[in-house]
Amino acid sequence: MAMASIPDTDDLASGDIVRKSFLEFTEAIYAAQGAELKMLGVNWAFAPVGDVNSERENPVIGVRSFGDGMHSPVPVSPSPQVTLIDPERVAQHVLSSCKGLTSAGVAPSVKHFPGHGDTRVDSHLGLPRIYKEWTHNSDGSGLEDIEVVPFRRLTEKMRTGTNTALGFDDNARDMITVMTGHMSLPLVTGKADEPASLSTAVTNGILRERTSGLGFDGVVVTDCLEMDAISRTKEDLGKEKRGEIVPEGIGANEGSRSVDKADKGVEWEGGPGIEEGAVLALEAGADVVMICHTFEKQRAAVERVWAAVESGRISLDVLRESTKRIEKWKKALGLEWNLYAERVGWNQNAWDQLKDKNAALSLAAYKRTVVCLKEGEMLNSRGKVVVFTPAMESYNLAVDDAEGVLRTKGGAVRNTAGGSFLSFVEAIRQQVPDTRHVVFNQQDAESVYVVQSDEQVIFTLRNADRGIWQLQGLEQTLYSAQTKVVVVSSGTPYDLIGFQSKHSTDYAHLACSEYTKPALEAVKNIIFGEERAVGKLPVRVTT
Repeated sequence: MAMASIPDTDDLASGDIVRKSFLEFTEAIYAAQGAELKMLGVNWAFAPVGDVNSERENPVIGVRSFGDGMHSPVPVSPSPQVTLIDPERVAQHVLSSCKGLTSAGVAPSVKHFPGHGDTRVDSHLGLPRIYKEWTHNSDGSGLEDIEVVPFRRLTEKMRTGTNTALGFDDNARDMITVMTGHMSLPLVTGKADEPASLSTAVTNGILRERTSGLGFDGVVVTDCLEMDAISRTKEDLGKEKRGEIVPEGIGANEGSRSVDKADKGVEWEGGPGIEEGAVLALEAGADVVMICHTFEKQRAAVERVWAAVESGRISLDVLRESTKRIEKWKKALGLEWNLYAERVGWNQNAWDQLKDKNAALSLAAYKRTVVCLKEGEMLNSRGKVVVFTPAMESYNLAVDDAEGVLRTKGGAVRNTAGGSFLSFVEAIRQQVPDTRHVVFNQQDAESVYVVQSDEQVIFTLRNADRGIWQLQGLEQTLYSAQTKVVVVSSGTPYDLIGFQSKHSTDYAHLACSEYTKPALEAVKNIIFGEERAVGKLPVRVTT
């Protein structure tokens, strides 16, 4: 297992990790993740994200991307903490990610080809349409100008080998896979409702074709077909309009789906369904069809594909070509059956050593990811503190509980605070024993937001750009607060875009881009002056 890209403990102690560039950090972090995955028996990671987030209102990519689609990587915001990253810079991080994972013997899957960054619709909920031409445009608006850059640079480096910076040797190259996304490209395919993942023009044409395409000859996997862009059919949409109950796909939220202004009122007519989607994906050139949640749907898709092969709809020659690509990929990963006997059992001591080694890297990384979006006074650890955290709600069922709450094994509701927020509050209590915790929700009365005259405030948001009730709670708190206030964006950094309080209460605004225990503990250290916020956002938050 190659681990050369992870710093040794001595290097960490001497401060070398602090001097690493962002690209070196990216490679080291993905190598560390890969090493842990490998030891756990996981050999394929559906990462990194190769999308360039050129649409600020994107509901599904955001800071999952390594950056915006601007062509000038220079600060344009009044705040020095916000730097725009161009597609070439995004591509460099993608290459570093792949180099880190493959160094650990784990296959990357760069997603979501040809790019999910310029969408206002979440493909978990509907079908995004990107009205762009494939070729370069003089105004820089073509897919080749922004979306495709990271994928094209990847395939170029795969062909050049190790002779150039961030090139890949033969074994690493054969590990790399690409995931196709569920977005429509009407100006490319000529079909408004055909997802790229099911399009022959995209997979076998643009992605694989060597002359005018990218020439990618590795394994292609689709995004999950249980997402609504595929699973929700015309019949389902009709039932919805009639008020009938339709089973939700993964990631489906309550309420109306996002609307893309670019569609100019053209309604989506529905997807093909999971089973038919599996056949279409294989016809389009995919090697692996992802159906990752429901066994019955997996079985039904296999049966539909079998029937398509028996009828001659899917050629055996096509499947044989896919088999060759998959066999080559498995060989690179050491997954051949004749090597099975060489596998070793679990080594707890080795695992503990690896976790200890990676802990220092993780701590250093989280310190560098917290961003100060609005300057303001931090808090005093010798005073009182009240911490507001939003009640957990389902933001995206691909990652959240179906009802957005934590449950016991028996299914009973355990709490509505969220485990990471509870650990955040506990870490604050270790610093300030006199800490009060308020879990607020959209049904709360104004009295919930009353702050005592000597209480400092930490007001935590989680994707408030889609949960406006959180901003209403913040407004009530700013009215009541009489001392220092720090607002924390624990998910998207877009929470306060357009927010203007009627009250004069000042506040600082920090963003950590994820609501996890280590991210929030890094925020805590900054709030109480133990560290400084030195992170830079990969996406714009200015209006």
